[in-house]
Amino acid sequence: MLLKKSNSNKSNHSTAFCVALGGVISALVMLLMFCATMFPMLDYAIPAYAGFLMVVIIVEAGSKWAWITYAACAVLCPLMTPNYEAALLFVLFMGYYPMLYVALGKIENRYIRTGFKLLVFNAAILIYAMIFQYVFTSVDLLEGMESFGKWAAPVLLIMANVFFFFYDRLLGQLIDVYIKWFRKKILQKR
Repeated sequence: MLLKKSNSNKSNHSTAFCVALGGVISALVMLLMFCATMFPMLDYAIPAYAGFLMVVIIVEAGSKWAWITYAACAVLCPLMTPNYEAALLFVLFMGYYPMLYVALGKIENRYIRTGFKLLVFNAAILIYAMIFQYVFTSVDLLEGMESFGKWAAPVLLIMANVFFFFYDRLLGQLIDVYIKWFRKKILQKR
């Protein structure tokens, strides 16, 4: 994978560069997450966009710095973002999944890799739903799905898994675009 080639360049970057890049990415993540308040119709899309920013850290500074940046964002996001639905989605899945994607890319067996991804995603979504059922009881995740009756929750979980497959594929393509095009054409790095 191209990511392995680009990670060989990370040793060329100083700690100051990695810290600065992490700070810039954290600020952009917080800006995006704050935008979820202004655009409530993008409650689920904005955490995905914010998670995509972690790709820059992974490629330019490595997974270690990406995890540190995610940890900083995971602490700041619920404290500074008024939209707790988007914040929880970022903290519980979208923020760390790009790093997990890279780590799971090392597993040769496609079925084991996909099974593990689905297990992590479904666990995160179930925790997300339980938090809204027992902690934030004013929010109904099944709102608008009354016509499905008792099948509303399973239908919502199936739709979430379909979204996950698109998100997973898009993340892989985004990493390729960043490395093959953006890094070479815009940043002029090899």
